[in-house]
Amino acid sequence: MKTLYLLRHAKAEPGGKDVSDPERILSARGREACITVGTYMKAKKYVPGVVLCSPSARTKETLERVVLAAGIQPEHRFENTLYLATAEEILRAIHALNDDVSSAMVVGHNPGMHHISLLLSRPKHTELRTTLELKFPTCAFAVLRFDHERWEDVVPGEGMLLDFVTPGEL
Repeated sequence: MKTLYLLRHAKAEPGGKDVSDPERILSARGREACITVGTYMKAKKYVPGVVLCSPSARTKETLERVVLAAGIQPEHRFENTLYLATAEEILRAIHALNDDVSSAMVVGHNPGMHHISLLLSRPKHTELRTTLELKFPTCAFAVLRFDHERWEDVVPGEGMLLDFVTPGEL
């Protein structure tokens, strides 16, 4: 069985002529949201074995603040292919995970995070799925479980959506 956590980066400062998109850092609201989501992860005992993270400043800062609030220290890797990745690119990164890892988290950007969560989750209309279909806002967090032993067997439409929360709901 595999568990996949999907986390969109928290609210970032706007870019501008002096700040490139990859260099954007979190806003005060974003930093607070990270604490909220990390605290939630801790309460629910959500602990990824490994984290794949986009190398942008806002995703790195989101990861750092969320795991600090969650009280966890998972192995993590910054993957250039996850910067503004499509759902297909995210899925390739998931498929490349070591099968010894039972749970993993991807920290990335929209629209890819929203698309991958919809792509992988079962299309059965539950309250969680209906909420997920609407949007995947900043610092949104989804949890999917797959009845597989190998990450490469994770395919569209088979993930059981166990949880989906946003900082505003918490």
